[in-house]
Amino acid sequence: MGGLRSLGLCLALCCGAVIGSAVPAQLSGGHSRCQGRVELLQAGSWASVCAVGWDLAAARVLCRQLGCGRPRAVPVPCSPPMAEENVVGLRQVQCTGQELDLEHCELQPGDAASCPSNHVAAVNCEEPFRLRLAGGPRRCAGRLEVQRAGRWGTVCDDGWSRANTAVVCRELGCGEAQGIDEERPRFGPGVGHIWLDDVRCRGQEKSLQNCAHRVWGYHDCTHREDVGVVCQDP
Repeated sequence: MGGLRSLGLCLALCCGAVIGSAVPAQLSGGHSRCQGRVELLQAGSWASVCAVGWDLAAARVLCRQLGCGRPRAVPVPCSPPMAEENVVGLRQVQCTGQELDLEHCELQPGDAASCPSNHVAAVNCEEPFRLRLAGGPRRCAGRLEVQRAGRWGTVCDDGWSRANTAVVCRELGCGEAQGIDEERPRFGPGVGHIWLDDVRCRGQEKSLQNCAHRVWGYHDCTHREDVGVVCQDP
């Protein structure tokens, strides 16, 4: 992170925006709901966060709090200095990255005068994606498909595990995962994109988007390897 700042670049980290946690947060001024300036509600007014000290760990917590995908670190030209009317409410946010929301991070109050860089934090996250099971006999059984950028695609079965299936079943509101890893169900090949490959879940994640995986769209698979999932009916 320090290297990016030394090059005169700001760290843009992507997330979605939502309000309703212990420390209400929103993103303002972005091109979509999933990017913009970080703002927290303080004393009934929205206040920005100084960019100094804002890092990937803090972004990871905020993205999780907002129900978005994982943050991406992208070096981009620094945003313009904050306008005079822009209120800075926090000088620094320090998180480990494991917190459920910003309330559990160390929040240091501040104002514009205490923000040395005169820049406020901005974030940019992977869009939250939707899941469905297609081509099966019922809602809780079928070929796993995920939606990204408005397009549905499949998931390759490389490294697929029962823990992965458990996360999918839970996210879809279905019952327990059925079958065993060596007997992966098949529901026919999908079409279009193969969005995910080498997905690795621990089994406790709330969403498949919180599991490790290759870069979106990068794979060495064909549609003959599309993942099938069978869950108990809810």
